[in-house]
Amino acid sequence: MKKRQWAKLSGLSLAAFGAVMVIKSFLPRRLAGSKPRLVVRDGLSREQLPEIRVTFLRCGHATLPEALAVRGSFSLAPLVLAHSAVLIEHPRAIFLYDTGLCSDIFSFLKGEPLFFRRTLASFVLDQPLAAHLQRLGVNRLDFALLSHLHWDHVSGVPDIAGVPLRINKVEYDAARLGRFDQWHALVPRLLGSSPLELFSCDGPPYEGFASSHDLFGDGSIVLVPLPGHTAGNTGMFINRANGGRLLLLGDAVWVADNYLRPATMHPFFWSLVTGDSATACQTLIDLHYFAASHPEVSLIAMHDARMQETFMRVEASLAQRWV
Repeated sequence: MKKRQWAKLSGLSLAAFGAVMVIKSFLPRRLAGSKPRLVVRDGLSREQLPEIRVTFLRCGHATLPEALAVRGSFSLAPLVLAHSAVLIEHPRAIFLYDTGLCSDIFSFLKGEPLFFRRTLASFVLDQPLAAHLQRLGVNRLDFALLSHLHWDHVSGVPDIAGVPLRINKVEYDAARLGRFDQWHALVPRLLGSSPLELFSCDGPPYEGFASSHDLFGDGSIVLVPLPGHTAGNTGMFINRANGGRLLLLGDAVWVADNYLRPATMHPFFWSLVTGDSATACQTLIDLHYFAASHPEVSLIAMHDARMQETFMRVEASLAQRWV
C-alpha cells in the first residue's frame, strides 16, 4: 500500500515539475551580455550614395502562435513567418540576399525525418523564386549573397543554378565541419554545383559592429557579422539615395520583437536553430541598442513577414510620389 502511495506521489510530483517547467519556458528571460559601444557612422551624405531598389520576394510562409516566436509575449495570436529572398538592384550589380524557396523544394525535402518536416520544414509554398524573377522580368543575376547556410536560406538556389553564391568564409568553414551532413546533406544538395565565392568581414568596425566588408567599396552595401544563430550569419546595411537605410538581419532574429524587447524565441525552437546561445544573445543585445539609437534604420529579418510587408508598402508609396 505504501509503495502505491509513494508511486502515486512521485507521479504527481513529476507531473507538477513538468507543468512548472513548461510554464517557465514561456516566461521572459533576462539576457546575459554586455552593452555594446555604439559608434557614430562616419558615412556618406545621401547625395553621394547610389539609388538602390530593394524588393522582398516572399516565396512561402509558416504560421505559429506569437508566444513560440517571442518568449514572454504570452500571446497565442497567429504570427506569420516568411520564407523570403531580397532582390537588390544596385548600379553595380543585380543580386539576391538569400534565395527563398525553389520550384522543386518539396522534392528536396522528400525522405527527410518526419519531425523535421513537421517543425522546421513545415510551410506553405506561395510563389517560388523562379516565378518571382520571371514576373519582375529579371533575366540576369550577378550573384546571390547568402546570409548563412541553413537549408531555408539556400532553398531557392536550384531555381538560379549557375549563379555565383557569395558566402562568409567563417560560415562556410563552420558548415563544412558538420552542418553539411545534416538532413541527408540537404544544404549541399540545394547548393548543387553553383560556383562559390567566399568573402571575409575583415574590414573596420561599422556602426558598433565588430567588423565589416564594404561590398562595392562605396559605402552603399556594407556587410557586418551577426553571429550566434550560426557562426557566420551576416547582416547587410543598405545605404541609398532613394529611400531609408536598411539592415537585413539574416536569422539573427525571427521577428522585430526579438530585438525590441529583447527576447529569444521559445526555448524549444531556440535550441533547435541556435548554434551558440551566448553569442546569439549578445547579438540580440547589440541589435536592441542599435535599434534604439537608430530609429531611422529599418532592421528586417528574413522571416519577419510583418516588417517585410510594411517595408514594401512604404516603397510603393515612395515610388508613387515620383510618378
